[in-house]
Amino acid sequence: MIKTEEVKIKIPKELTSEYIDEELKKMGFDVLKWAIVDFDENYYKLNIAIVS
Repeated sequence: MIKTEEVKIKIPKELTSEYIDEELKKMGFDVLKWAIVDFDENYYKLNIAIVS
């Protein structure tokens, strides 16, 4: 089953897709797609599609 979820990750000094992929892996997600949908001073909010 595929579902969507919103998660926050810390903003790095240099943003790369590899950084985001690695952070999501550390959280234990099997991610199909992700998108940055919002941010504040410290965090990006991502909408992710995951296999559950």
